[in-house]
Amino acid sequence: MTPARLLRIADRLGQVPAGSLVADLAIHDALGLSGVAMPYTRSEASAQSLLPDGFEWMEPTYSGGTVYAACRRSGRDGEWPHPHHGLWGATLPLAMCGAVMRARAGLAKG
Repeated sequence: MTPARLLRIADRLGQVPAGSLVADLAIHDALGLSGVAMPYTRSEASAQSLLPDGFEWMEPTYSGGTVYAACRRSGRDGEWPHPHHGLWGATLPLAMCGAVMRARAGLAKG
């Protein structure tokens, strides 16, 4: 999983109008997950399962028919210049998946 690929997927998730099996499979493959791909982009519970260890969800923000989901390192509120990873999306699961992909890209960079 390269950071650039994860960021490209995140960017695309912010542009699509709805989740899909194709998007779920792209996430599953990019993260190197095994087993059956869950409906990550269509189910809030499935999207939550992608959150990296040591991260927590922030409260989502809704505006103009879109939603912003963000996650951050647990216990680090306000300590870093850019304390969260987030994405605007058409649905909460899409935005959550995009935030996770950005967080995992940051972890992959080191």
